[in-house]
Amino acid sequence: MDRKTILVSAVLAFGVSALVSRIDLRGETSPPSRVAPRAAAPATGASYASLLAELDQRIDGLQTRANSRPGDWLTRMHLGSALLERAGLTNQMGDFARVQAVLDDAFSIAPAGSGPLLLAARFNYSIHRLGAAEEYLAMIERRAVPRRDDQLMARVLRAEIAVQRGEYEGALAELTALAAAAPVVATAELALYHAKTGKPGEAEALLEDALRSTGTNDPRRRAWIKLQLGIVAMERGELGIALKHLQEADAELAGWWLVQEHIAEIHNRRDRHAEAIAIYEELVRTADLPQHMDALAALYRHTGEPQRAEELIARAAARWDEQLARFPESAMGHALHHYLQFGPPERALALAQANHVARPGGDAQVSLAQAYLQAGQAAEALALVEKALASPYRTARLHDIAAKAHTALGHTAAAEEQMSLLLAVNPRYSSDDHSH
Repeated sequence: MDRKTILVSAVLAFGVSALVSRIDLRGETSPPSRVAPRAAAPATGASYASLLAELDQRIDGLQTRANSRPGDWLTRMHLGSALLERAGLTNQMGDFARVQAVLDDAFSIAPAGSGPLLLAARFNYSIHRLGAAEEYLAMIERRAVPRRDDQLMARVLRAEIAVQRGEYEGALAELTALAAAAPVVATAELALYHAKTGKPGEAEALLEDALRSTGTNDPRRRAWIKLQLGIVAMERGELGIALKHLQEADAELAGWWLVQEHIAEIHNRRDRHAEAIAIYEELVRTADLPQHMDALAALYRHTGEPQRAEELIARAAARWDEQLARFPESAMGHALHHYLQFGPPERALALAQANHVARPGGDAQVSLAQAYLQAGQAAEALALVEKALASPYRTARLHDIAAKAHTALGHTAAAEEQMSLLLAVNPRYSSDDHSH
């Protein structure tokens, strides 16, 4: 998924379960997990830096234990879970590579058909290797007596995979059933489904329910939920409400780059470019992620500093290429936005096609349609957006690209209709809002 739903990677990255320890990536959508009970810092004074430091201490202890137990795959499973949690917080490729290495080590030790199967499924989902994730889920289901918690998490993962593949009706039925049976596990996931299918009011109500069920001793989950409320408001053009949610998220977990980048985006949408630039400059310095380099480059271009912009564009392109080489499925959707924004259009189209093959849901359809438009292939773009419009998927960006495709083909009335639908979703929409 794209960054706006935060990220599908993040969906499982922080874990949805109060029953099992699970946390996954960014970006890309699930809430911080209710992990196994352990002392948590109170929300007051909690920070991203302190959370990361505490996690690193736990990882060091687990690594020491694993080193002293060469035949113990269970210890490696716990180590891998902690590393995946870290990767979900940082979105750094090095952290994901460590998870992969620990999984490889654990499976080399574990008896055939056993091992950290759920962790492997979560990890592969988080880096968008959907087929590999399904293989591990099938292994869980083939167990003679699968654990109830594993079965529950397998169902959540399968529903999330269905969303990524555009299988919306089946995903909705399963997420609705899961949210009714185990609300702590699936309420937030159901909310994100509604946010992507044109029901922001239902998404907000479910997120508020999830927030009420989250204790003050879980600042990461509370921050994540408030972030999602902010994103839903942003997608409706309610920037003041969105900023309030984001500031509350920052109060829960101070300094989290995922919240900060959205605060910067609101400043940008309000033409408060100096405030946005200041945040992005700090994020480039500290989080060191290429999406922040892209955002800052776009702002430098807009404010008349083309040389600084070009330096950042080149730096970000190198980082995206590195990520594409190491984890192509994970990186292609995000790197695509770099090339859609800064070119060349041929590279954007190639990445958009590969991304669509890997995850042919609504987000990938719209990105591929945009790439077709930029490559001068308006008919191909229109075919894709019409396919998305025939599904439950609904976003302002979908209507924007549909309007542009119709305009390019001379369909004036159809273009005007799509613009009306766009403004009904978000009356303050600008195509620049979704450039990255």
